[in-house]
Amino acid sequence: MDSSEDYWPIKIPLRVTWGDMDALGHVNNTRFIGWFEETRFEAFQRIGCGSLGPESFSGPILAKVECIFRAPVVFPEELVSFIRVGDIEEDRYTLEHRIDSLTHQRIVALGSSRIVEVEYASGKKIPLADEVRAALKEFSQQP
Repeated sequence: MDSSEDYWPIKIPLRVTWGDMDALGHVNNTRFIGWFEETRFEAFQRIGCGSLGPESFSGPILAKVECIFRAPVVFPEELVSFIRVGDIEEDRYTLEHRIDSLTHQRIVALGSSRIVEVEYASGKKIPLADEVRAALKEFSQQP
């Protein structure tokens, strides 16, 4: 494993609650998408997109999310969610996700989120602002 594979500049702890469990005795798969969202919002704040809402001119829209489940999670495991920027294009970028179980010292999920920059009023794609592009590069897997 090279250093770029180890580069995860943003991480947040996650708390598994009893309510995250499903009838099969493990955390419901939909919860992983929610954990990706929590970490994605932390990334948005760090790249300067934290004040999103109807009053904003433009901002990120989630276009696609994928999750690969590697191992089941059960209450009360301790988890940590990692995120980094993958590719950066003119009007979009990819965030890469990894969730680890600290309890069992293993990766439990991998994923990605495709983010597109849009003008909210028109719904049309627009180029990433220079300051957003610069912040994204800071969190990219290329050190």
